[in-house]
Amino acid sequence: MKKLSLLLAIAPLLMASACASRPFRPTAYPTVAEPDTARAYGDFMVARVAALTNDPETASRYYAASIGTAPEDMDVAERAVYSALMAGDFGLAAGVARRADAGATEAGLVPLTLAADALVHGRAQGAIDILKAQQLTFFHQMIALNLEAWSQLERGNLAEAVALAGSNRTGDRRLDNATNHIVGLLQVAAEDDAAAAETFAALWAAGARLAVGAEAYAELLAARGDRDEALDILTTFRTEVSYNASLEALRLRIERGDKIEPKRLTLREGAALSFQLPAAVLLQNTSNSLATPYLVIALALDADLHQARVLWVQALLLGERPQEAIRVLREIPDASPFYAAARGQLANLLHIEGRDEDALRVAAEALAARPDRGLKLQIAGLYRALKREADAEAILSEVMVADAAVGQDDWRVHFLRGAARERQVKWEGAEADLKRALELDPDNATVLNYLGYSWIDRGINLKEGLALIQQAVALEPESGQIVDSLGWAHYRLGEYEQAVEFLERAVTLLPADAVLNDHLGDAYWKAGRRNEAGFQWKRALKLDPPAEDRARIQQKLLGGFDREPAPGAAVAR
Repeated sequence: MKKLSLLLAIAPLLMASACASRPFRPTAYPTVAEPDTARAYGDFMVARVAALTNDPETASRYYAASIGTAPEDMDVAERAVYSALMAGDFGLAAGVARRADAGATEAGLVPLTLAADALVHGRAQGAIDILKAQQLTFFHQMIALNLEAWSQLERGNLAEAVALAGSNRTGDRRLDNATNHIVGLLQVAAEDDAAAAETFAALWAAGARLAVGAEAYAELLAARGDRDEALDILTTFRTEVSYNASLEALRLRIERGDKIEPKRLTLREGAALSFQLPAAVLLQNTSNSLATPYLVIALALDADLHQARVLWVQALLLGERPQEAIRVLREIPDASPFYAAARGQLANLLHIEGRDEDALRVAAEALAARPDRGLKLQIAGLYRALKREADAEAILSEVMVADAAVGQDDWRVHFLRGAARERQVKWEGAEADLKRALELDPDNATVLNYLGYSWIDRGINLKEGLALIQQAVALEPESGQIVDSLGWAHYRLGEYEQAVEFLERAVTLLPADAVLNDHLGDAYWKAGRRNEAGFQWKRALKLDPPAEDRARIQQKLLGGFDREPAPGAAVAR
């Protein structure tokens, strides 16, 4: 938005300077109406600039205006709908789509938005008619077939619904996983619980781990009296995948002995999942925010699908839009199972934005309202980011005691507490935590790297420490920071030529990291390559290191150094 405002602000100045060489003569010109095509092109160019400067809200408005004067241009319509959805405005997207030309488009967001809008207004058949008239790309066709499947189920045609959803199978394990879950959810909605249980049992046995499937399967098991098996499913998901607020809420209900009934999705709820599940696959396999439009449509269909809201936040962060992410997190109501996790993430985002007091206030309020495990872990992360390691250690110890009471032993908690203790120079406790984390997850590159370097940094277990870091590099050879640890380990051992070799590789993998460039400068200096050391330290200064590092690097530039860095310098990263 700032770039767009600046461009629009300097445009008159550019025009003025272009004409400055001619003498000014006031002239009366007749008033001429601006042609529609010129106005449409101007709107389109402003929209393009807004899109390129990460301002989808402005882009959507100007694309919409461009459609108003050039409705035949389906490419503009697609861009307009995309920008409106990226801005989180489904109403605007639907309005733009309705004004667009009805011709076929392979891109597909226009007809998908129109179909979703029809479903919102109770016109299921209208939605299907819209989609059947299009030649959609595979990804969009998959969503369209799932929407038609839910529509068929609404009419009582389970067999036809399952056949339609099943026709999406392509052999791509990621997308087929989403398809198979849709089949199971269709069966649950039709109260064919036996068939649904078979579907989810097969998925679970094959290693498929989607939260929506684990929840549906556990509900089916608990409803027929297999509560222990249902709890096993939920515990396995938490151990193998991650903590999930909705699944934890179900686990508590089962443990209390509450009556469990499978959730049977409505047409709109099923349609919303038809957008969310493929969007989740897209989000997991890309490093951008392309999943956003589908998640916004999912929430338009089912405002209570808070899992989609959580995924939307992830997409916004990938798109470097933290302010919008903060807004979306604030919209998750306190009745949602995801409320506590959302408040924890909100606190961390506020910290990233430099609003530490607000972050701590949100964290305290959230903990007081709902002190659940996931929130405590997020708050521990916030405390560590604020260098309040003692507070982080205390809250992680609480989590560990609660875990032990239910027979859980999580490597993440041991690792985080070990790191917090290490930063407080509580080495004995830190080492015990790090060793336990490694016992629980022996192929974890992060733990291997941290423990191995901690040993070398303290001059103990040198061979074992180096072997752990080498194992970490073998597991993650493209991690610049882990390769840096290996180089820094050789540096600590006085093996400066080997240190240079690995530190050069680390800087190649992660060239914009001030710490890595500083380390390489130190290794060059010790290897007698003084000019290269100076160049590397100057480069590190240009990469905006913390104030204490900046002062230290500037001192080295004045005349090198003789004293080694204090223990823990690399581990602190």
